[in-house]
This record gives sequence, C-alpha cells and structure tokens, in this order.
Amino acid sequence: MFLIIIIYGVVIYPICHGISQIKKEKLFTTEAGKRIVSSLSTITTTTASSTACASLCTSDKDCMTASYFNISKQCKLDSDCNPTTENWQNGILIRLKTIPSDCSEFPDGTIDGVYTISINNDCIDVYCDTKTTDADSMISAETGEIISSDSSGEYINIVSLFDIYVTDKISNILNGKSYSLRSDLEDWYGERRYAQYETFSIADESAEYQLTLAGYSGDAGDSMLDSYQPLNLNGQRFSTKDRDNDDDTGGQCALTQKGGWWYKWCTYSNPNGLYLLGTEPDHSGIYWCTWNASIPFYRMKSVTMKIKRLP
Repeated sequence: MFLIIIIYGVVIYPICHGISQIKKEKLFTTEAGKRIVSSLSTITTTTASSTACASLCTSDKDCMTASYFNISKQCKLDSDCNPTTENWQNGILIRLKTIPSDCSEFPDGTIDGVYTISINNDCIDVYCDTKTTDADSMISAETGEIISSDSSGEYINIVSLFDIYVTDKISNILNGKSYSLRSDLEDWYGERRYAQYETFSIADESAEYQLTLAGYSGDAGDSMLDSYQPLNLNGQRFSTKDRDNDDDTGGQCALTQKGGWWYKWCTYSNPNGLYLLGTEPDHSGIYWCTWNASIPFYRMKSVTMKIKRLP
C-alpha cells in the first residue's frame, strides 16, 4: 500500500474503508481530570456515560480523541490526535489506543484513499496506494494537475509542491524506519516509466533534511544518483528559495529551477519545478533528464513520488 500526503492545491475525496476494523481492535485509554478545549474540529453532543462517549468516538471515522464531562453529560469528539487540553475536575479525556503510523498497518483489503496516520503524536492525512507492483504500502503525492492512484502497492505519495513543511512531515514518517522511494513519471506523449531507489531517508531539520539515497532500478533512468558527482544528490541538503543549501557558488538553484529540492550543482531531476504545458524543454519546469538523453530538461507531464516501508 502507498501513502499520499495531501498538499495544498490538490483535492482528494477521502475513502475510509478499513478504518472501522482498526478502531474495533484498538479501543481507547482514559485520563481523569482533563477535557478538550473547544476547537474548529470538535463536535459536541451528549451521552449517558464516558463509556458511551468513547464508543461514539471509536465508531466515528474522523474521531481521534474525545472528552466527557460527568455533570453535564457533554461528550466532545475531536479529529485531532493531540488536541489542546486543560485540567477539569469532572472531565475525562479519551484517546484512541492505536493510530496507524504507516499505510502498511491498515488491514488487508484496505482500498486506495486518504487515511489518517499518527506521527510523533500528530495526525496527518495521507493517501495510501494499495496497487503498485511489488508494494505492500506506499505513501504518495504527485506534481502536476491531479493526484492519480493507478499505480500499485502500499506506498505513501510524498512530493507535491515540496516545501520545508512537507519535507519535515516526511522526515518524521521516515524517522527510525527503512523505506524505499519510487517515482512514477509520465511525459506529454502519454508514455509512463518509473525510477526506484531501494534506500531512502531524510535527516531532520537540524541536519537540513540531508538526503540518503541508494540502489536505483527502473526504466526512466537514474536522474538522482548520476555517476557525474556534481549532480549526484546523495548526501545533499534540501534547498528552497529562502534556504540555499546547494553547491552552486555562482547562483541559487531553488530560484533558477523554481522549486524546492536536494539541489547540488542544480540537478538532473526537478519534480517540483513549474508545471508547464507542452514538450518544450525548460530548466525551470518539471523534468527528468535521463528520460531522453538527447533532450536536456525533457519536460514531464507528471511525477508521482512514493515511499514504501521495508520489512
């Protein structure tokens, strides 16, 4: 299964098949003397008991935490994994016991769609792709006009208008676990290819999201681990227009290539460049140079990057 992080500018309709089985199995924990502070994601109702309130939360696809007030019988359901709380004498805080941290933790038979996972006590919505060949669970996201789920496996779609916020979320997902990276590409003639890397990890913010990458396979060509060292991105730090970490002393790649990426002396791959219509090569557009060696900056219609947790 693949997992897709939802980024601004992209609309996906949530599909929650499989989450009910998770909730039936995980149940909940309670903490006396606390309640949830009202927020935009809170729904307030009344129930006969704290147990009934907890049951209501476990049966609601969006509920992650709840609180119950014994005197007024007030039950608050919240979609936040870690909502703001306060001490309250007659309050009871209810938390779902286990929230999946990856697409691979959802039950067999889970279909493609948007799901909530928990990373460092924070909830994020991701897209789980269950179909891609040789995949168990993938997180994924696409550069281009739309996100599609016609590839397969258990992947998380991760790259859609990459910025520091998104990179930080991905770093938290990857932290302490082994993942592979797969890029599904399509050009303007409708041809599709892929590039896969068996080892993929990103350091945290203190190390400026330094990239570790190895083990290429696929038919799109290797545009990230090129044998020409000035363009080999392994070990490179992440750059944006306000964080210049590239090796180009005479310029700033994030500005010239119009995106955020692990730029070195700029790059053979630019999945977060401008979305430009047509086939005319352009260094500021979305390109994958090794697709067509005779046409530099060969423009892509879409690039979908996905991560898969390894055993």
